[in-house]
Amino acid sequence: MHPGDEEEAEIREMEGGLDPQRDFEQSGPECDIPPPLQTEGVQFEASFPEPMISKSAYTAGPSESFFIEPSHVEIPSQAPHVPDHAPWMDLFAQISSLGTCIEELAIRLGRIEERMDQQHEEMMAYLRSVFPPPPP
Repeated sequence: MHPGDEEEAEIREMEGGLDPQRDFEQSGPECDIPPPLQTEGVQFEASFPEPMISKSAYTAGPSESFFIEPSHVEIPSQAPHVPDHAPWMDLFAQISSLGTCIEELAIRLGRIEERMDQQHEEMMAYLRSVFPPPPP
């Protein structure tokens, strides 16, 4: 096996065995985030009488964090077959799961960056040995 093939196989393994060219459209998310709660005959609608974000909020720099609560949100009563917990709890669970996926992705990206740095150093050492620097 060629050294490049071994690295590609390792990368495919890290990516869950997917070939980006072959499996692009077939691949789903790695994280198992349940779809939003499906309810028949229940429609959710929110109305916002005024903008949720003021001009000063979205022109502020990225370092400034903000949260503007909408002044009015209509939430219909829950259908009888819906679990007796608030809908935001499901949303919170999905956000939490997404956060976990992002953390895992950050760890993988860190490993890939470390590997790229290592390979870069190895390649530079090889090139220096094959092509020594010119004499001064």
